[in-house]
Amino acid sequence: MRGHEIGLADEMSGMSIKAKLGIFLGVTAVLSLFCFLMWYWMWVTNIENYELGFVFDRVTGNIEVIDKKGWVVLPPFRYSVHAIDLRPHQITISANQRVLNAKLCRFNPEGLNTFVEWHGRGAGDNTHNLQEILKCYAFDLADGKDCPFLEVIQEIAPNQGGQSHKKAEGGGKK
Repeated sequence: MRGHEIGLADEMSGMSIKAKLGIFLGVTAVLSLFCFLMWYWMWVTNIENYELGFVFDRVTGNIEVIDKKGWVVLPPFRYSVHAIDLRPHQITISANQRVLNAKLCRFNPEGLNTFVEWHGRGAGDNTHNLQEILKCYAFDLADGKDCPFLEVIQEIAPNQGGQSHKKAEGGGKK
């Protein structure tokens, strides 16, 4: 029975140097790729040119704005990198597939600290969540004037939209 049991060391001793080198390089390449992907996933964040990037320091609790755009590489156990979309958004209130009121709004970077204090540091990471938050303040009683992170660019009247709800000039049945 002992003759039939062949260990890994016995199999490796019968292989050529080229085969051993190929296995070593293959395992090294796969392990390197795995480590690179883990590093990229955990440490690297991309800030687009239309985003406001900011860093939350987990040790001190400070928030700092990132001035540069592009790749940001920071250790994930100390820093959390976030980005808020600065592009204008059309915020609408609609009913029955008809727009009742609309405003063109965008996030004001000067109100970042207030935004994080009121909604948390991850609230602006998702564009849909940001639009819902801006909608709440854009259509409140003060029209968002008391909100430092909201900038209303333009109020859009219902008749400015692409759909016209006028009756035909003939006016009724013929």
